[in-house]
Amino acid sequence: MPLFLPDATAETAKRLQQLLMVSSPSIEDYTRDACPHCPDVCCLQKHGCYRERDIIYLNALGAVVPIIDLARPPDSRCQFLGERGCIHPRWLRPFKCTWYFCDPLIRAMAERPGRSTRQLTAVMEEMIRLYDALKG
Repeated sequence: MPLFLPDATAETAKRLQQLLMVSSPSIEDYTRDACPHCPDVCCLQKHGCYRERDIIYLNALGAVVPIIDLARPPDSRCQFLGERGCIHPRWLRPFKCTWYFCDPLIRAMAERPGRSTRQLTAVMEEMIRLYDALKG
């Protein structure tokens, strides 16, 4: 059963979800270039665990928190990593997972026009502010 959440938390969660959905195609453009060729997969089980704020966020949206396989080794590939990336939409992933940018991904971003990277950075800063506002 979801926790009782103030209206402000629900509004914050909805705005964060909206920004995650809007920014996902841009982020996926970068990951499409960098991730398939990477020899060191960073999508690890330990990064796919939901923290308290992730759970507050998902509860505020009325979403079901995906069940984590606790028997899986923390340094193994994430249970949600499919052949073409994460099987979950970006808005449903743990925030830590969503915001991990490895060096090859940062380089891929630097190779793109500055305007698109600046726009994405501004949206990311707003998402971080919203996520921080979800403290339990």
